[in-house]
Amino acid sequence: MQISPHDTPTLADTDDTMLATQADAASVDVDDDAVSTATQTLIERGEVESAAQLAAAHWKLRPASPAAAFNCGYAMQMAGRHADAIAPYRRTLELAPAWPSLKNNLALAIRLTEGDPDLEFALIEGALDDDPDDARAWTNAVVTRIDRFDLDGALRAATRAVALAPDSALAVNNASTAMKEAQWWGQAETHAQRAVELAPHNPTYRHNLSLLQLARGDFASGWPHYEARWEGSAELRGNLPVFPAPRWRGESLKGKTLLVWGEQGLGDALQFCRYVPLLAERVHREGGRIVWNAFPVLGGLFGRSLATHVDVFDTSTRIEDLPAFDVELPLMSIPGMLGLDGDALAATTPYLHADAAAVDAWRAALAGEKRLKVGLAWTGSLSHQRNRFRRVGLERYADAFDPLQQDVAFYSLQPGAQHDIEAARAAGFVVNDCTREWRTVDDTAAFVGALDLVITVCTSAAHLSGALGRRTWVLLDANPHWVWQHDRRDSPFYPSASLYRQTTFADWQPVMDAVAADLRRLAG
Repeated sequence: MQISPHDTPTLADTDDTMLATQADAASVDVDDDAVSTATQTLIERGEVESAAQLAAAHWKLRPASPAAAFNCGYAMQMAGRHADAIAPYRRTLELAPAWPSLKNNLALAIRLTEGDPDLEFALIEGALDDDPDDARAWTNAVVTRIDRFDLDGALRAATRAVALAPDSALAVNNASTAMKEAQWWGQAETHAQRAVELAPHNPTYRHNLSLLQLARGDFASGWPHYEARWEGSAELRGNLPVFPAPRWRGESLKGKTLLVWGEQGLGDALQFCRYVPLLAERVHREGGRIVWNAFPVLGGLFGRSLATHVDVFDTSTRIEDLPAFDVELPLMSIPGMLGLDGDALAATTPYLHADAAAVDAWRAALAGEKRLKVGLAWTGSLSHQRNRFRRVGLERYADAFDPLQQDVAFYSLQPGAQHDIEAARAAGFVVNDCTREWRTVDDTAAFVGALDLVITVCTSAAHLSGALGRRTWVLLDANPHWVWQHDRRDSPFYPSASLYRQTTFADWQPVMDAVAADLRRLAG
């Protein structure tokens, strides 16, 4: 989304004396327009905290002035103090509801502070009512309408935003976002490329372009742009660890130690761990050593399956506890650094191996069950920004699979979902829950090894089952994670997986009908 600036002109030639005089004038009645101009000038000079202090002092002097209140909210927002912007913006809304840019900016502050999405939506729609030619409001409406599952409305907003502001990188990028939900892949990539051309140093636009390129299978173009993820992804921004050694850029590793470390979620680690042996081969060929640091919950599974390829396998959780190293590389940067493309990305499966004794124990425990044994995962991480689109919900599984219970036994792969399971059982759909006996992903892997099939949304269960080479059916929303690529029923990454895709945004019913029909045939 986008903050709207003041409509008053900026005085680029405002001198420091004027700014200093106004900043110190906490006890005099200073003209609203002059303070707004001075605030904007300070912001453009990068002195955002000074701007916020000036605007706050002026609003304190003139609490009944909508101009002073708006200026304070705007200055707080430009200083990154979005929570502090809400009160002055709300006051402006009380004093002058149609104030230019107000509703647009307040909506953004609400979004960035995880406030009321209904109010955010109402504000953006109100901004459009106030000014149907407000390009920024149309740009923001793309996002708020998608959030409400109104794809047609989002596409209309995208068209209007780009028409009004064809050289706005954000408008073009948001149009690409809506087009992805509509599965207009070619148009989405064209717009994403245009956004990068308009703002080549913006990591968000480069990251968004990379996801489309990777999903299309254009890995040569996608991997370099994917390196922008640490600032371009809202979920990763500000979370790049600070290591005491530089990033490896492909230079010789002779006599050096390379640290490879896990990043992002469990599903990402489960998929990309397959490339550690390829990297280790290169490191050793060049005369270097490799240290692999994995998430502790994956330690047992990764240690058994792949640790023999590296010199040191480690599950430390603090940087200061890591073994010594000279250079570092995040796990998901391996394919790009190795130049992996096409078939080279599809490692032989299974590449992960559950504990054989634990698998046998679960098979023995479930031996009395003669029906087809199917594991279910119906939601991803509740904090994931796309989970509302990805999740199916146990209630949809219950509706689709209830008639099959005579031939199929269902098991939860969803730890901590007792409430869902009890609600389903009360409605007559029984899901067996053994998740309390699991402590690590290795425990989950052993249980999956005793099942006949896993049915899952896009979450770590899909990657775990696929990496183990187990039969896996993955249910995908209209705009899935790039690793599932576009418009195909199979996965080059997981030969044992079958993909069931939404063909219409937010419409799960055809997907559930197809899965239920295939499960009926398999159980028969």
